[in-house]
Parts: sequence; C-alpha cells; structure tokens
Amino acid sequence: MVTLAVESSGGNDLTYQLAKDTISIGASSRNDVVIRAPGVAPEHVVIQRSGDVFTFLTSRRQTVALNGERRSRGVLHVGDKLRIGTAVVIFRGLGADDVEIVERHEGCPEGVQDAGGAPDRDIPAEAAPGPAKAELLLRSEAHGLAEVRRQMVEAFREGLRADLLPSLKVFFEISFPGRQAMLAWAGENGRFEPIVSLWTTDIPRLPQRVFNELAAGGRFATLHIGNRETLIYPVDQGELKTNAFVVLESSPETSHDDELLLAELTRFLAVSWERVERSSSLYGAWEKSASRSIDERLVGSSNAVAVLRQGVLKAARGMEPVLITGPVQSGRSTVASLIAALHPTGELPVQVFQGRPGDAASLRKELFGDAGEGIEGLVSRAKGGVLLVRDVQLLSVELQREISAHVREDLQRAYGPSVRWMATTGNDVLALVQDGALDGELFAAFQSHLLRVPSLAERREDLPLIIVSLLHRLAQEQGKEIRGIELETLNSLVSHGYDGEMGELVAELRRLVSATPDGEMVQGIVPLDPSRYPKPAGGQDGQVPSVNLLEHDDLKIVIAGVERMIIDRVMRRTMGNQSRAARELNLSRGALIAKIKEYEIPDYRYLRRQKK
Repeated sequence: MVTLAVESSGGNDLTYQLAKDTISIGASSRNDVVIRAPGVAPEHVVIQRSGDVFTFLTSRRQTVALNGERRSRGVLHVGDKLRIGTAVVIFRGLGADDVEIVERHEGCPEGVQDAGGAPDRDIPAEAAPGPAKAELLLRSEAHGLAEVRRQMVEAFREGLRADLLPSLKVFFEISFPGRQAMLAWAGENGRFEPIVSLWTTDIPRLPQRVFNELAAGGRFATLHIGNRETLIYPVDQGELKTNAFVVLESSPETSHDDELLLAELTRFLAVSWERVERSSSLYGAWEKSASRSIDERLVGSSNAVAVLRQGVLKAARGMEPVLITGPVQSGRSTVASLIAALHPTGELPVQVFQGRPGDAASLRKELFGDAGEGIEGLVSRAKGGVLLVRDVQLLSVELQREISAHVREDLQRAYGPSVRWMATTGNDVLALVQDGALDGELFAAFQSHLLRVPSLAERREDLPLIIVSLLHRLAQEQGKEIRGIELETLNSLVSHGYDGEMGELVAELRRLVSATPDGEMVQGIVPLDPSRYPKPAGGQDGQVPSVNLLEHDDLKIVIAGVERMIIDRVMRRTMGNQSRAARELNLSRGALIAKIKEYEIPDYRYLRRQKK
C-alpha cells in the first residue's frame, strides 16, 4: 500500500494508506485524499504508480512545490515533500504487509519500554532484522482542545433545558477569548446576518457563488483579508440545509485546532438545529403564533389588557423571573401557565408551590428538599421548567429572602438558569413592599418582568368579548354546541359586580352552560351587583337579586327591579339614544331621563364611540 502523510500546523500528521495505482489529491470530497486548505484546488494533483516508480501530475493551471521547487510533474522518492497550497504531503513510499507497530507516547524518554515490552527507540531500516517497523505516536491534544470540547458538550447539554443561544454565546466567550466569532445566516448580497455574535468589527462578505459552493456540503472556506484569517464553516448534515454558518477569526497558532473544533461545532448545531430555530433570538413565525395565542386567551380592547399582552409576549421569550400581580382569582396563575406554554423552545412543565403562613422549616423542606433525609424539593423537580410560587407575600420574610438568593444564584450560572421562577402576589405590589409583607430583595430579583392582571372592574368594556370567548371554551369542555347567548342574559352578566373576579365569572358561565340544552342559546338571569341595583320605591335601601325577584310579594321591590332591568336593557341596545329608547319603552323622553337618574343607569353612549 502507498503511504502518504499530511502535515498539520499543530504538529500532528494525518496518514493515508491506499492500495491504488492512481491516487487523486484535492479539496473535493471526490478525491482519495481530501485536503481543505488555502490554495488547494478541487482536483489538484494525481499520483500514479508504474511498478515501483511513482510519478505525479497536476491538473490544468495548478502547480506544486517538490522539495521547495515549483513543478507540474515529476518522480517521487521516499521522503519527498509536496507542498500543495498551504498543505504539505510527505511521500512515505510502499509499506510492508506485515509490520510491527511500536507504540510510543509523547513525552516518554527513549529506551523506556511500553506496556507490551517493545523498546521505544528508533532503529535504522538497514540494521533492523525482519519486517519493517511502523511507529504509532500518541499525542496530547494541543492548546486545551479537550477542555474546549468539554465546554461545547456542556453548552449543548444545558441548552436542552433552556434557550440554546445564550449557551452558545457563553461557549464562544470561553473558547475563543479575545477573538471574533458568530453563528450567522447567509443574507442577501453576501452579507452575514448574526444570530449569536461576538463580532465587533466589519462583518465579512462573500460572493454568492461561494455560498452556493459551501451549500453543496463537505467544504469550508478560509478568508484572508490583510493579515487576518477567518474560518467559515457551513452548518449542514446530510440532507439538512440550514443556510447558516459558524464564522471565526482564526489564529495562526491554533488554526488546525480551530478547524477541528468548528467542524465538530457545526455537527452539533446541525443535530440541534430545530432547537436553534425555536430559540428566543429567532422569533419569526414563533412570534406571530405566540401573539395569536395570547390574543385568543387574553381577549379585550382595553388599554390594561393591551399592556398585559405585550408583557406576556416579552416574558415568554426568555427564562428570567416573572412577578405577576393582581386581585385574587383574577387569572394570575392562568397568565403564568400561558407564558410557560409559549416558550420558543416548547412548552415548559410547571410545578406549583402555594405560599401560606406556617412552619418555615416544613415550607423550606417542601420547596428546597432535604438532602440528609433524601427528600427532593420542588426546585429540583422543576429543573428545565417553571416553578410558580403563588401568593409569595404570605411566606415569611426569611423564606422570601432565601428564594431571592436562590434565584440570583441560578441566574448567574454560565449557561443560563436551570429553573424559570414565577411568583404571584397581591394587586398593589409597592404597598406590599412598603408594608413589609413582600421582601424588597425578592421584589428586586423578580422585577425583570413585572406583569399586572387588571380586575374585571378595570376592563368592563371587555366583558362581552370575555363572556363570549369563555362560553365557547366551556361548551367544548362540556361537549356541547351552543348557538349564542340571549341579550338579556348578556346584559345581566355584564352588569354583575364580580367580587370574586374571573373565578366567579367562570363559575357563573359554567352553571349557565350546564343548564343550556345542546344546540340552544344560553339564557337565564344572574344576580346583579347590589351597589348598582336601584333603590326600591319608598326610599328603602338594599337590593334583591334578580334571580329571586319573583319570590317577593312587595310590589314596590318587584316592579322597581323589573323596571330597572328593562330600561337598562333598552338603553344598552340603543347605545344610549334616549329618544329612541323612550319610543320603544312607550315613555316620554323626560320621564325616561328621570328614571335613568333614579335607577342610576349607566350612560351607554360610549358604545357608539367604540363602534366608530
């Protein structure tokens, strides 16, 4: 067999043993010996054998340097060196079929025997009896390459739990300190569009034909600009075409190591590319899909809801802590679940811890576990997902500070937090901090994403949309098909006070859907808000819920209640048009105005402004 050795800048030789009479050398993967180095043509030179004579012939317009002399053809002898571009190929000649391999470790003194008892010393060929000896030299990886590989594996392992892109940025910073590196798309006009970037100078440009050649697979590029050298590796594997590249500002001392490392990095990226595309910096289609989901879940046109939707979209992109404030039963936990479900890397599992007063030691054990007793806490079970602490202000200040310290420590991990922390608290978070119920350190740790869920009283104009959305969802939950909701029922739902916030509204709608036959419209009257119910005639205060209205015998209460509901319904339908409402009610406009004031019926003219 013919033996060729390719010298590398790192000091290691790559040896080829080929049982062929014609051996092709070049940068193309179709060659017998593939050398990807500057100045090497796709098909550069061919070595031919005729008996024991070996000759070489370069392809058209290409030359090599034979022992320092530029040649296009010639005869090869054992030990000759061919410089092809920037690479050097050493011709070792024919090898013996039965060779004895002497294993030598780099750094061992001569004459020291290996484990097999073979002497570690060079023996001249003419003095060596028997078969020729081949030497296997085991070298340590130079320039800490093994450590950099370990860092790369760690980056991708951590990226499984969270967003991969921050892990890649940390890997670039650790592995190539003081050097420019990036993961980038191939954009238009030959310009790279960075995805993860440590590039501070002008970003290099390439002709489109170079991108096309790199996309064919099995090739990489070296770009020389002045005294700077840049390595460009395509991220592809088999049929996968990502149109992405790893770009590194190379160093003369480590160029060979860089090539090995970037080749492995691109393979890692190709295997994990779906996770890269779902990462937070590549929103694209994800952002459109997430916005659509948020609009479906957080319906309404009020300003408070619009602000909440923007905050949820921003919070869903990363792994930073989130603090959600709002009244009890306003949907704070629902917002937390929505954020977890929309994460770009996929839905994150949620572990829930209910804050409550009690023994601090038992609560701490439930949350953080106890290694001595072999108890696993919620923090350990939540790794790679979300840990939601509900009503965090109910915990002791000491436990709150322990949580904030754990959050800060987790955020300082090199490859990002292992747990996404979320917490819910009362409506006025600043008042809770001032009163000492919520620890200031915990508030500071969570304030990167501070979301406020508005009460239903703050978003009354959203109630019709909320009710319709919830009705369809609850109907699907109960396996029913509903045709809609009666206007009178909708009016009574909108007029209700909902001291129990969203929880009370959902419970009332679930009751109505349960009572509605399949295929029918939802109908029924729900209790009105006592604070908005009209005072009965005769000056008596108090309010009788409309659902119990007909159970009373006092006509002053019954007639006043019915009259108020009918006027309110007509005024809403006419959008506050008093003249039109008076005609439908068969009243004079003056009498209608008097009753509107008596019963404190809202001014529904704002409905006309919304319609415009």
